[in-house]
Order: sequence, then C-alpha cells, then structure tokens
Amino acid sequence: MYHIAVVDDDAEQCAGLQHRIQDLIEPGMECCISLHSSLAELDEQNVDIVFADICLDGGENAIEEVMQLFSERPEVQVIYVTGHTEYCSAVYETRHIGFLVKPVSTVDLANALRRAFNRLRDLREQPFAVHFGTTSYVVRPEQILYVESKLRVAIFHCANQREIRTYMKLSQVESRLPDHFCRCHSSYIVNFDFVDAITRNNFILTDGTRVPISNRRWAETNDAFWRHAHGTED
Repeated sequence: MYHIAVVDDDAEQCAGLQHRIQDLIEPGMECCISLHSSLAELDEQNVDIVFADICLDGGENAIEEVMQLFSERPEVQVIYVTGHTEYCSAVYETRHIGFLVKPVSTVDLANALRRAFNRLRDLREQPFAVHFGTTSYVVRPEQILYVESKLRVAIFHCANQREIRTYMKLSQVESRLPDHFCRCHSSYIVNFDFVDAITRNNFILTDGTRVPISNRRWAETNDAFWRHAHGTED
C-alpha cells in the first residue's frame, strides 16, 4: 500500500490532481490518495509520496516546510508543483524527486510518479535499523517470513527462527517493506515469498506456520497473492 498526499490550498486544483494521479496508477497497485490544504497536516503521518504546491495560503512556503518535516525521512518522495518557475533553483535546497510546472502535462506527471514509485521500491528492498531497549537490530526484508503486532510491539519473524522486536505501529512497518508483503490482518503482515498455500482463513508458510487472514481483508489479500504468484504484481 502506498499513501500519496496532495497538498494545495486550492480545493479544486487539489481534487483535479488527485483524479489525474488516480488515472495513472496501474491496475492492482494499492494506493490511497489524501487531500490536504497544508503540509503541516502531514506531520507524523505515514506518507510515501507528497505532491506539494509551493505557494500556500498564509505565507506558507512548501520548500521550508519540506525541510522541517521530511529532512530526516528519506523514504518520503516529494514532488513540487507550482506555477512560479522562479522557485526552480530554491527547491534544490531540499531532497525531492520531481518539479512540475503548472499547467502540469500528463507526460510530466506520469514520469514524476514513475520515478517516485521506482525509488520507493528500491528503498523498501534495503535493510533498515530498528531499536528495542538499548539494542539496535538490522532488519533484512528478504529474511522476514511475517510480522506480528502484539501489545504495541512489532515482532519480525525471520528465517532460522530468529525474532526481532521493536516498538512500531504495523502501518509504519508496512511502509518500510517491499510490494510482496501484504497486510492480511489487522495484526499481521505476510511475505508472499514464503507462502506455500492459502486457505480461506490462513496462509500456510514454508515452515508450517499459519498466518491468519481477516474476513475484511480477504478479497484484496487473495487478489494480491495471486497477482504475485502469477508474476503480475506491479
């Protein structure tokens, strides 16, 4: 699942960009698109791609806001959108994946979105660090069988019966993992690469572990699994 945020104080332009982005998303790719009038609304939210209008009401400057909000969140892909080309140099003070000038062409929008998704996929394949108590651990996505949430603790069940624990919301964990991981239950994320079989209620993993599938998530989970199994995952 990818969370795309569109930030523009003009509600009509915000909604228009949302619809254009939605039309460019490949079938089967799970995305949610939220609309915001200010970047401050994204503080501490899990977000993957941000389309940010540079000049906002109240004198808010998106370039300065991006510095404050995302300087330590390299996983967030920022795409600036503006009708003011004089900002084309200033944006390089921040990390971003695209700079679009209004009116935005469909080709430019599609290219920026493609670059953002490609960068996210690359990042999600990489190891990342988590902490528990006074110890830091390296989590390698390719070694994770499934992730379980229990009493606010995320438990990474890895190959060789290794477990890594950390205080993270499952939604935060989900945003760090590649596309072949699926949130199949409110308390579980499964790695399709370790699935041997699927039933109406469970995944059966290569080590015999059963990971539950909730009724609410059954349809999307089943569809995602068979797309992966047939090699059609986006």
